[in-house]
Amino acid sequence: MTGADRYSRVVLWLKVSLPLAALAILSTLFFVAETLDPNAAIPYAEVDVAKILRDQGATSPNFGGVTSDGVKISLSAQSIRPDGLQTTVWNGTDLKARLEMPSGTEILIDSPEGAVDTAAREAVLEGGAELTSSIGYEVTADRISTSLADVSVIADAGIVATGPPGRITADTMALKRMDSDASKHHLVFRQNVRLVFTPTQ
Repeated sequence: MTGADRYSRVVLWLKVSLPLAALAILSTLFFVAETLDPNAAIPYAEVDVAKILRDQGATSPNFGGVTSDGVKISLSAQSIRPDGLQTTVWNGTDLKARLEMPSGTEILIDSPEGAVDTAAREAVLEGGAELTSSIGYEVTADRISTSLADVSVIADAGIVATGPPGRITADTMALKRMDSDASKHHLVFRQNVRLVFTPTQ
């Protein structure tokens, strides 16, 4: 048998055997394929719906308004979430309150945490609240509450203040409107007040 005849026979054999091999492979795939159960449950992730509802909240919220006597009040937070027990109360982190008086005095209150009651329009800043006044007072307290409806700033625990007179400690502190001029307010310290006077140079 010549080389040309041998080559022709090999080519002819491949033309027949390769398609047959392909058919055999395809039929094998159908035989070994996994049978699908149409009644089998579709895999799903377990989701705690109640937790999602509890954790829903907002980032960078802002509340504000203007009182009847012209004081601008604003409150912001890094984030707030529903309390879970009281529907009108929201717990927040990194709360900041700002009061702008008609006289030009400005008060800033910062706290790492707190709560906002939207029904009562009140906010409690706690966890170590810090109050700074543009007239030179700096106050730290365990908790400072303020109203979003009128001028009301109250601290009732752990009060330490520094200001023009010196260092002041007291059990309570409140922002009061002056009787002689309704547009002006002053900080009033009460109960176990102690002043360490710092004379001016």
